[in-house]
Amino acid sequence: MTQAQKKKYAIGLDIGGTKIEAAIVSSVGEVSHTIRIPTPLDPRILKEALCQITDDLRKLHDIVGVGLSIPGSLDPQSGILRNAPNSPSINNTDFFTQLKKNFPLDIKIENDANCLVIGEYLFGAARGLDHAVGLIMGTGFGSGVIARKQLITGSQGLAPEWGHTVIKYDGRTCHCGKRGCVETYLSGTAILTRYHSAGGSEDIKTTQDVFRTRAKDKVASKVIEETMRLFAVVIGNIVSAYDPQIIVLGGGLSLQPIYYKQQELIQKQIFGSQKTPLIKPAMFGDASGKIGAAALFF
Repeated sequence: MTQAQKKKYAIGLDIGGTKIEAAIVSSVGEVSHTIRIPTPLDPRILKEALCQITDDLRKLHDIVGVGLSIPGSLDPQSGILRNAPNSPSINNTDFFTQLKKNFPLDIKIENDANCLVIGEYLFGAARGLDHAVGLIMGTGFGSGVIARKQLITGSQGLAPEWGHTVIKYDGRTCHCGKRGCVETYLSGTAILTRYHSAGGSEDIKTTQDVFRTRAKDKVASKVIEETMRLFAVVIGNIVSAYDPQIIVLGGGLSLQPIYYKQQELIQKQIFGSQKTPLIKPAMFGDASGKIGAAALFF
């Protein structure tokens, strides 16, 4: 049997708060037939869209299954979607549990940050390594961990949630109900909020603008400086917990070069070692989620 004949193909679906991305992914990491559509707000229409995308793509290859990269996580007992505030129409519902009952193909479902680290571990920036962490730094702050070649999800499927570990006691209020969560300081949304709270110009409308203007905007400079210090603390804590060989960054903030120039700050936060892990952008960018989702079948 030839190598081409041995390949398997799965559909990867990355369901975000604003868009759905889907593609056919081979068992060697080849991506084809990408589809992008806005995420429907109505759960009924969302279900129809996911079924239609699957029907369209399954006509192109012999598909072994459909992997779904989702915000939050599914409760293993109730099947309820938890911790997905950016998808309010399906958060705290059994949408995905019901979807599985009538879907045209077998489904496997995993958290979006876990899918990112799976995709990068198998085919991307972390390929060939045994210990890797993936961080999605965008609207929120998601995290996925592979240790000794195994995905770490914990006893209830909750782990890891570094975005909701506390970095400042009595700090900023988080949508989860706690205060001082990493997400309230290091997500893209949080950086822009902190900038305006510190008296920054109302003309600055995006997080990218905060980074872009920091050389001439004193408020932006101060906010980004604090952001890098807090980022270094979080990376140091992650190293203490998992001792990864690499930390892969995804999400919109991963496009900012400054995150890859913080070795000195990070080194000060690492206990017991003079070596900092590699910190690299996700090789597949926004595609990492759907690639990792499809790879749940390989």
